[in-house]
Amino acid sequence: MVENEKAFPVKIGLEVHGYLDTVEKLFCMCRTESAERLEIRDSKLENDANSRICPICTGTPGSKPMAANEEAVRKMIQIALVFGSKINMDGLVWQRKHYDWADNPKGYQTTMSGAHAKVNALGGKFKGIEITEIHLEEDPAQWNPDSGRINYNRSGLPLIEIVTEPQFSDSDQVVQWLKSLLLSLSYIKSVRKNAGIKVDVNVSTYGERVEMKNLNSLEKIRKAIDYEIARQLEIVEKLEIRGQKLEEVLPRETRAYDEAKGITIKMRSKEGASDYRFVPCPDLAEMKISKKMVAEIKASMPEMPEVKLERLLKTHNVLESDAKILTRNLELVDFFEALVAEGIDAKKNMAWITVELLRVLNWNKKSLEDEDVDIRPSHLAELIKAVEMGGITTLKGKQIMNDFVPKSFSLKEHKGEISNIDEEAVENLCRQVIDENKHVVDDYRAGKEASLNFLIGAVMRLSERRADFKVVTGVMKRLIGERDDGV
Repeated sequence: MVENEKAFPVKIGLEVHGYLDTVEKLFCMCRTESAERLEIRDSKLENDANSRICPICTGTPGSKPMAANEEAVRKMIQIALVFGSKINMDGLVWQRKHYDWADNPKGYQTTMSGAHAKVNALGGKFKGIEITEIHLEEDPAQWNPDSGRINYNRSGLPLIEIVTEPQFSDSDQVVQWLKSLLLSLSYIKSVRKNAGIKVDVNVSTYGERVEMKNLNSLEKIRKAIDYEIARQLEIVEKLEIRGQKLEEVLPRETRAYDEAKGITIKMRSKEGASDYRFVPCPDLAEMKISKKMVAEIKASMPEMPEVKLERLLKTHNVLESDAKILTRNLELVDFFEALVAEGIDAKKNMAWITVELLRVLNWNKKSLEDEDVDIRPSHLAELIKAVEMGGITTLKGKQIMNDFVPKSFSLKEHKGEISNIDEEAVENLCRQVIDENKHVVDDYRAGKEASLNFLIGAVMRLSERRADFKVVTGVMKRLIGERDDGV
């Protein structure tokens, strides 16, 4: 039996793969899906299988790779700077990692890793977890095991691999760390936002580490880790009963997570570096990174989420719950600070950002970072000031905001009527509604409170939402009371 089960030595390490947000693939000029954001209207960009391919990324015999995509290299440097990693400047030799699989057209993967390779960056730390290394590599194609078909659109896409030390102790810690990682990478716009990540998780308790491959969601990662820890501990608990050695029951191996069954399944014994037969790629020159490039990229790096969060809390005195909503998106927190610069008490008017602005964007399935969206803080500031001064009602302001997507506008440019109507006009509308809905008025007087909402809603519709809700409520109650008294 295992002594002190509560203190079992769980060690978890991650290999995080993310698609770099570039226009072209790593070693050829084929467009990536990200190019569609740049409104490149080429027929080759249709989202069909094998529509973004060439002889290089399909491994056609005789084809030669181009020099590595500089945009991908710059994205790698950005990520290394986030971690504070040591960036290797020269002596960077691309390696061929050999393996035979249907999704690998060349028979090898071109990577900046390997048994004797100098990786792109070493060391660093993120949220208390040490980084072992980060490096660039190309993605293989996409193989459908059910149909046997291969889509080469993904072949050659630039990937970043981030390898951590085995310093995680449970699945909750892993998931929270990955959430923070994705948020920080979104601030520097280095990884394709909608492409997701692929994570290989290494778990060890008392024996060799077990690797779980290609987990592509936080929930899968959590469940796979929890199951694998429980599986290993159960095996060790029965070890003495069976009379087996630890290395026999917990060997080093690669497993897959079966989501339907909620278990991990052995794929193969874990490969060592020698199994991949790493050799330098003869078709690619040694890569060098200049100090000037690193300095330029470092100077252009945005503030990280934790810096933004601290300033929101201390300088703007924002509630922590609101600050966390704002910092989930760089464009949103920048929008907030621009609104403050326009003279708006943003804390007092926070709902215009965290509720109304997000409501309008979500309804239109857009975000502030979309290139076809142009919502200016100055226009929202003008709208908020008009509401505060009583020029328009809050309800009318929200209605105007519905038209801020895709492009906002000044109230001076608004085609519809936006000013409030005076109390005399409100009273005339209330009298009209009362006369036209006498049975509803009788219901209200009989104690049906909901009837009042119907009457107020009728007035708001007649006023085209220009009447102030509070004024309408007050006038309506007064008139009904007067008539109830026989006035």
